[in-house]
Amino acid sequence: MLPDLREIKAKRLNAGLTQSQLASQSGVSQSLIAKIEAGSIEPSYGRAKKLFDCLKKLHAKQEKTAKEIMTGPVAFVEADDSLKKAIKALQRHGFSQIPVLSKGRPVGSISEKSILAKINSEKVDVEKARADEAMEEALPSIQPNMPETAVRQLLAFSSAVLVVNKGRIAGIITKSDLLKQMIK
Repeated sequence: MLPDLREIKAKRLNAGLTQSQLASQSGVSQSLIAKIEAGSIEPSYGRAKKLFDCLKKLHAKQEKTAKEIMTGPVAFVEADDSLKKAIKALQRHGFSQIPVLSKGRPVGSISEKSILAKINSEKVDVEKARADEAMEEALPSIQPNMPETAVRQLLAFSSAVLVVNKGRIAGIITKSDLLKQMIK
């Protein structure tokens, strides 16, 4: 099902295109676009689809990718590090959570919340207890070319995502990073 035809003009203007430019890029005539925008004609499904597909591609080109939003290098702790070391890492970097790695691969995440839950549930010596004893599940991993809209959708369910390129952690994106992008 196609979106409402009235969206064509708004999307075209949002992309900064004239009717002629959209016509050239989509393969339909400028007069057809003018008639659609004026509401005086209902185009065939095929022509309307061409227009919406073209506008979607233009929007995707303008959208930032994970690589452009991420921050790095990524602070982390090793799974066999002590809880004390994890606490110090959180404090040193001013983060509320960081990934937990084992042999360079993410195996979990540790947060102020998970550390406090561990300490509150049992008597724990933070110098002897290991980070993997208080860690939560691993943060989702994404590719550097993932569009910002997809990153936003993931961050609705996770506090952060790791950007992984060729098996190596290249960066991290938090909800705070997305908010910073909105005010740039």
